[in-house]
Amino acid sequence: MMKILTFYINNKKYGVSIDNIITIEKNDRKITDIPKTNSIIRGVVNVRSRICPVIDLRMYLENEENELNEDKKLILFDINEKNGALLVDNTDNIMDVDTENIEEFESDRVKTKVVNQDNDVFVLIEINDFDDFLEH
Repeated sequence: MMKILTFYINNKKYGVSIDNIITIEKNDRKITDIPKTNSIIRGVVNVRSRICPVIDLRMYLENEENELNEDKKLILFDINEKNGALLVDNTDNIMDVDTENIEEFESDRVKTKVVNQDNDVFVLIEINDFDDFLEH
């Protein structure tokens, strides 16, 4: 069994394991731009005295910049003792998913995991994929 937080980008549902999630916050803080960074990094934000790079999941998934407003959510996470925040449109809920309902899917040589449970199908985002973006 795996616990997955579901969220939305452009009205499309995605999920992420809660194993590395610290908290979910409203996007009501100033995001400071960092020059010469990867286009998916919107800048950094101070949350609870932690400086976190903000990863724009809309840019990462759809190559389209997300609006910065208070309606958006920040999913704070920690991997390998580094903090980060995922900028998403909205969060949904935490659900239990049987690992047998998570399937590998390959398209154009890109491997991803897809959750197929209770007539609900969505892509599972791997937090570890963002480790290289968190060097700070």
